Amino acid sequence: MDTREKIILCFWELAEERGFYGATVDELAARNNMSKRTIYRHFKSKEELIEAVMQKIMREIEGRVMEILDVPGNPIERITRFVKFLSEKLRAFNPRIMGDLQRHYPELWERVEQFRGEKIKYLAQIMIEGSKEGYFKEVNPTIVTASLLATVRAVVNPAFILENNLTPEEAFKTVMHTFLYGIVADNGKMQSGQ
Repeated sequence: MDTREKIILCFWELAEERGFYGATVDELAARNNMSKRTIYRHFKSKEELIEAVMQKIMREIEGRVMEILDVPGNPIERITRFVKFLSEKLRAFNPRIMGDLQRHYPELWERVEQFRGEKIKYLAQIMIEGSKEGYFKEVNPTIVTASLLATVRAVVNPAFILENNLTPEEAFKTVMHTFLYGIVADNGKMQSGQ
């Protein structure tokens, strides 16, 4: 592992403990027995280091998501793999990190939002294909994409998660479960016309 990669990895570990805003270059240097000069040789600022961390995370997630969704299988299996992977990823994700991005580094948060939007559109496309194959109800693709994206942005969001004492994993799983299966009980007590 080269020095730049080591710095990125070590800063991510520090940010998981302290959040991006609370993590300092001084502490990063001290923990890793390197000088601040070494860090600043690779990164002009803490913001550039945070950007590198987020780019690395998003590249890794994107690669894995595309692998998962491109594996042959029916749409339900593909979506289930997607939800399982992202839930596991979110389980280890400190909501404070997302909150720090949103509050202190809004330009980076906007990139995260764009990234999420692209993945949701891909997921919605699988749902639309699945509706053509009879796996899902027939739905308007524009509405499906917009409603899923709006729901994810509203619920899998640092302020909502922290305010409601949730985990990112719980928020995401609940959104996806509700979106895919609805809220009607399995035993079907709710009958139409009643």
